[in-house]
Parts: sequence; structure tokens; C-alpha cells
Amino acid sequence: MLKRTIVLTASLLVLTGVSSCAVGGGGEQSPQATPSEENVDPALAVKDPKDLKSVQDACQLLTSEQRTTLKIEGAPAPRDSEFKEPACEFDGSAFTTALDINTNAGGMTAAHERKDNFDNFEPTEVAGHPAVKVNFSDNLCNLAVGVSDTQSLHVYYALISGDSPEMEDTCGYASKIAAEAIKNIPPA
Repeated sequence: MLKRTIVLTASLLVLTGVSSCAVGGGGEQSPQATPSEENVDPALAVKDPKDLKSVQDACQLLTSEQRTTLKIEGAPAPRDSEFKEPACEFDGSAFTTALDINTNAGGMTAAHERKDNFDNFEPTEVAGHPAVKVNFSDNLCNLAVGVSDTQSLHVYYALISGDSPEMEDTCGYASKIAAEAIKNIPPA
């Protein structure tokens, strides 16, 4: 349990950098305004925007049926988020995952502006939405998905033992979890 907590905490801190750096991240950097819809990179614009601001409980982003299909064993547990917004964690024997809502620190344009701050940064797509994988490894994936031009859903996935080859593809499985969660976000 302690190992899972340490791995998940480390991954949360890494991905938080995607957004905190995007808005200045504190320290000696000067804060920047969150991107508005007018200054969003057209290549990163969201075609089917969702409204995360209307989601009050991140644990409701995955139904019990979706959790069963995804083999998420742990009960949903609200947790503190670096974004100071709703977040939820699921602990299990095969993997630990968490969902964080980010409506204040910008979407994918902000993340791309700070891509040089990460050891690895790979643009991708999840369910038709622009996304990025950052500082990922064989047993860990940090994924941010733009659900609108200024909002993102963050999925953290830490492999513990896995029970299938599919689970061992950390970013592939994080993307699968994100795609299911996106289905439950109301349209903008």
C-alpha cells in the first residue's frame, strides 16, 4: 500500500507540472493568464467540448459498470487535488488510478507551451480529444486530456502487478480509463 501511495503521489506531482507550469507554477516565474478560447492553438482545439466545471464529484466520472469493465477494484475515494478541484482515487491490487479535474490552469495549448519542462512529452489523442502523456514509464503514465479549450481531465495510472498485457501498456490503459470518463462529462 505504501509503495502505491508513493508512486501515485510522485506521478501526481509530475503531471501537476503540466498545468502549474502552464500558468506560471509559482516560484520565480511570472503568472500567465489561462488561455482563452481566442488564443488556443487551432491544432489543439477541442471539437466536441465538455464542461468539467459542472462536475462536482470526480468519483462520479466512472460508473460502477465502467469500473467493473476496466477492472478497477478499489472503491472510489475523493482526495485532495493539486488543482484544488474535485479529484478521485481508486486503489487496487493490479493498478492504482486517479482522476483530477482541472478547469483553472488551461487546456492543451497551455500544456504544449511548457513541453520543454518534462523529461518526455508526447502528444496523443483520446476519444477524439487532444491529449499529452508526460514523464511516463513502463509502470506509470501521466495523461492530460483536453475536454475543452481551457479545461482538462488528468488521469494518473500506476501499474502494480497488472493481470493482463493490456494493463501493462500504462498509457494505453490510462487512455482507456480517460475515454470512459469522458463519456460522463456533460457537453459544454
